[in-house]
Amino acid sequence: MTEVVVSNIPDEGLMLSFQEDAAALELTAPGARFIQPVTADVLLRKAGDAVSVTGRLALSVMFECVDCLREFLASFEIPVEAQYLPGSPSLVAGEHVMPVEEAENYYYRDDVIKLDDLVREEVLLAIPYKPLCTPDCRGLCPQCGVDLNTETCQCAPTPDPRLAALRQFFKNP
Repeated sequence: MTEVVVSNIPDEGLMLSFQEDAAALELTAPGARFIQPVTADVLLRKAGDAVSVTGRLALSVMFECVDCLREFLASFEIPVEAQYLPGSPSLVAGEHVMPVEEAENYYYRDDVIKLDDLVREEVLLAIPYKPLCTPDCRGLCPQCGVDLNTETCQCAPTPDPRLAALRQFFKNP
């Protein structure tokens, strides 16, 4: 867990480089395997009580393509820009609309910033919902299961079931 004491951040800012293990960050995503730690290079700057964090995260993830089921490696360079404020947002009972400005902020307590939540959220937002090995992946043949990216199959195309009544009309004179 990476923690920074706010009062120890110098006026010119504090440059941090660190690595966090995916398991320690509780990173999980369907069809994804985090094969190396997340690398972070960030600059923390104080402006009054607020602390701005800018930098980048880097990681490599092994995915299973949702169309052809082939494993592939994807690397990510994620820009990070966030602001930490002291305390925590005021919460009222029941449902309420949170202003956009508040939703984008992170909060710290007892003069300590914990960067784990920021790293976890940025990584999870960068992971694709539907990972594809290539943007034009052709997937698997639904009849014989052959990988259409590497070979062609001899299966006849399946007829569109919505046109069954029309085919039947032309079949019977």
